[in-house]
Amino acid sequence: MPLLTLSKRRALRPIIIVAAATVVAYFLYLSKPEPVQQAQEKNRLFIDAIQVSSKTQQMIIHSQGTVLPSTETALSSEVQGRIIEVADHFVAGGSVKQGDLLLRIDDLEYRTAVARAQASVAAANTRLAEERGRADVAYLDWLRYNKEGKRSAAAKSLALREPQIAEAAANLTAAKADLAQAKENLARTTVTAPYDGLVRHRSVDLGQHVSVGTALGVCFASNQVEVRLPVAEHKLALLALPSPSTLQTQAAPIQLTLSLNGIDFHWQASLARVESVLDERSRMLYLVASVNDPYQLMAQADQPLLRVGTFVNARITGKSLDNIVRIPHDVLQTDSTVWLIDNNGKLQQRAVNIITSDSRYAYIDNGLGDGDKIAIGYIDSGNIGSTVSIAKLITLPEDDGDTAVAAKTSTANNNDKAVREI
Repeated sequence: MPLLTLSKRRALRPIIIVAAATVVAYFLYLSKPEPVQQAQEKNRLFIDAIQVSSKTQQMIIHSQGTVLPSTETALSSEVQGRIIEVADHFVAGGSVKQGDLLLRIDDLEYRTAVARAQASVAAANTRLAEERGRADVAYLDWLRYNKEGKRSAAAKSLALREPQIAEAAANLTAAKADLAQAKENLARTTVTAPYDGLVRHRSVDLGQHVSVGTALGVCFASNQVEVRLPVAEHKLALLALPSPSTLQTQAAPIQLTLSLNGIDFHWQASLARVESVLDERSRMLYLVASVNDPYQLMAQADQPLLRVGTFVNARITGKSLDNIVRIPHDVLQTDSTVWLIDNNGKLQQRAVNIITSDSRYAYIDNGLGDGDKIAIGYIDSGNIGSTVSIAKLITLPEDDGDTAVAAKTSTANNNDKAVREI
């Protein structure tokens, strides 16, 4: 009996071992997902993101240019001679009124020419009077010797000295023209300001001999200045450019800004005209803005003078566009894509269409919608499709209500160069 029991025990031992191993394996299998899940949770990406919004944006074109005079005149001598007088205000920066004396050329030669021309006019008048007197005498003789009226009209014309009278009259006309020219040359010895303005520079000095065409100096009108503002060809669609007939009533507002010692000064300008020719090399179209009374000659203002030669920044109001999304430059990839976090928390790469950009933001009209979440920072392309968790969701601050568009080419690093050069 004991031998049988021992034999049964030996027979059951493998079964018990297999059963125990099965139970252990089963419990190991049940406990396996928990550490894997913990590892997955540990390796999940935690990233910051921004939430964007779609809204109507006012396009603002940013450009820049140099202040230029609206009217500028290069003065030159119309007569030759020695300069005998130069006005004190005919210096660089001098203020002049229309008709003010700038300089005077020695006029002795021209006064002599006027006197001689006057003598020639008097002589021509005398000769004409003499010829008319002779014609009167000839007319009486003609009546006496041509009672029968058989002489021809040509003979009568010669007998009455009509050719001589015509010649004397023509000589008188020429003498009067010479006198007018002599008087004009005399007047040209005095050079005056053509309008109210300022002197840019003077090219001659007292005692200098000048010839016809010698440059005397340059002056410009002070009542108005202009700024030529370049706008890239592909950004013209953002502007509502008026036609020439509606330029004064529908022109876009333009604000000029000058920064001095950290303080910005502004001038309200008007669109004077749009140049009709596109620059072939730069592919720029120039808008010309004008500012009245830049030197504050009509009314004083609590800001600096807008001097000719000043470099200013310009802000041109453009169109209002709907459904525009604004995003920072640093969330854009070099191929104009963004890392989008979808509603399931999956990471996707989304292509966007940039209509314009400024120094801080890019403005998108296709590829993003209201409420979309965009990942911030560097993300490896191997993470496409990965589930991510948002560590911090950032909402962009409200913009100033408009979109700034840089007209000049920005110098940026390689990460945002493709974004800025649109």
